[in-house]
Amino acid sequence: MKLSKKMLKAGWNIIREKNGSYTIFGSNARQYTYTPSTNRWSMPQDEIEHVLDRDLEQIRIKETSAIMVASRLTALSHTRQSSEPIRIICKDRLAAHKSVLHFGTGKDRFAKSDLLKSGCLEVVDFDPNFYPDQTVLNKKYDVVIANYVLNILPSKERHDAYRLIKDTLKDTGTAYLTVQGVWPVEHKYQIIKQYQDGYLIKTGFNITFRKGYTSVAFLREIKEEIKGRSRLIKMLYSNAFVGWTKK
Repeated sequence: MKLSKKMLKAGWNIIREKNGSYTIFGSNARQYTYTPSTNRWSMPQDEIEHVLDRDLEQIRIKETSAIMVASRLTALSHTRQSSEPIRIICKDRLAAHKSVLHFGTGKDRFAKSDLLKSGCLEVVDFDPNFYPDQTVLNKKYDVVIANYVLNILPSKERHDAYRLIKDTLKDTGTAYLTVQGVWPVEHKYQIIKQYQDGYLIKTGFNITFRKGYTSVAFLREIKEEIKGRSRLIKMLYSNAFVGWTKK
């Protein structure tokens, strides 16, 4: 694929589909397809290259990094049902009759409808790449959900994410936060090398960041970052599902 090297350099996520075509997720909710058998793109190639060059310039001037872009774009695609933390929130009606911000929605496309069916008054998606409307961050919510978001972010970006969670949660609200455990990070991926307090790993065609947590380490980090009160609700295999309140 002619543009693949530039796309990987920009952190774009390339997925080879079963039919031999490629789906490419770019920054700012852009999505393209390429069909090798016909050598055709879903958009004019020069338009894609223009966006690519713009993203590469942002990386060159250090406005962003390919690792950060790739980490956000390699969200797990949910094709049959919502993620397990969302299913728990719905089953136990933890967000019933409340407004919800789903931060870092990724490709969890069933989450919003499942949350609304469980009784939520409002569900708003925000994701820098898949749901990039930042105006939704100008209000506060009863519940903020962030599943498998904090563990894909290097330390500076993770600090910013903690602040966003705190700033968008009402004083009486609850945040539900889930992170990957140490075992899946260290055993399910090809580790390239240590990076800051985690690892650079190979995910498909991309190199991304991952950090694995024990439940104790996650609760300690939350306290250090945003204080308040946090409690372990459940371990999902080795992944910690935590509730956090400001008081």
